[in-house]
Amino acid sequence: NLDTEIVTYGRVETAESLDLFAEVSGRMSQGNMKLKAGQNFKKGALLFYIDDREMTLDLKSQKSNFIRDLANIIPDIKLDFPTNFDTWQTYFNSLDTDKKFRNLPKVKSEQEKIFLATKNIFSLFYSIQSAEVRLDKYRYYAPFAGSIMEVRLQSGSYVNVGANIGKIIRKGVHELKVTVEVKNIPWIEKNTQVKVFSEETQQYWTGSVIRISDFVNQNTQSVDIFIAIHSNNQRIYDGQFLQASIPSQTITNGMIIPRNAIYNRREVFVVEDSLLKVKEVNIIRFSEENAIFNGLEEGEDLVIEPLIGAYNNKNKKKNEQLDVNLELGKEKKSSLKSGS
Repeated sequence: NLDTEIVTYGRVETAESLDLFAEVSGRMSQGNMKLKAGQNFKKGALLFYIDDREMTLDLKSQKSNFIRDLANIIPDIKLDFPTNFDTWQTYFNSLDTDKKFRNLPKVKSEQEKIFLATKNIFSLFYSIQSAEVRLDKYRYYAPFAGSIMEVRLQSGSYVNVGANIGKIIRKGVHELKVTVEVKNIPWIEKNTQVKVFSEETQQYWTGSVIRISDFVNQNTQSVDIFIAIHSNNQRIYDGQFLQASIPSQTITNGMIIPRNAIYNRREVFVVEDSLLKVKEVNIIRFSEENAIFNGLEEGEDLVIEPLIGAYNNKNKKKNEQLDVNLELGKEKKSSLKSGS
């Protein structure tokens, strides 16, 4: 039984990268750290913010109007809907223009719902929620721990909606994208453990096959395989060129020979009773240097060195003796000429 593997190469790609786009306009400022390429940050760190003073004041104005309108109808609620009055009174007391508003209390009747709708309470409340969501877009907090890969706009720049500010990448989560010939895809399975190696740094990692493309890459005419790399606290750089050894299926009753020992795609030479014999073998698969096959008996003498002018039933020993006799004849002839 032979455990086979597929050796391929590819470049490291960060498993998660995000482009930073401004969703609002205004003057941009740096957050908890300098907005520079290569800068590391922790999850939740403020990367940058856009001047939100005008938006904040406008939101407070809307909240004040809502509190005023709600205060005007609290007495009516006490008279017309006494069972729900305490809930509305508690909610009114919790309102603060400097804090986000909680959801409205649940209405208990259709009459109460109609009453609130005619007083424009629902419309005002949802306008405030929309403004709160928009205000959050003025500050960008890191969704993960990572580093800044690219910066296109510096602190102090005026940004418009949709402006590309830069790009960030996640730390510690990397993928290796490799290409594999179509004929080898049936030998690869998802979740297979993979050995990853760097010839430059002489480092080893382990990984696993997480995705196999369902289409052929038009540039390489092969199938893309994605391998998740387990860093094990070893540094991996985005764009690094690595080698991957992907274990494939186990071949039963197989033998390995060098590829150059095969002629005419499936023929080999063996030696039987000093004669070269041509035998046909069953090639199971090729690797870079070897071929896995069956069809020969264990212990047969296989010719693995390249042969020139070889053919079936050729007597190798006699031809070797002929070459020696020819050489001796040349030497003898040469010595006679020297004597004369």
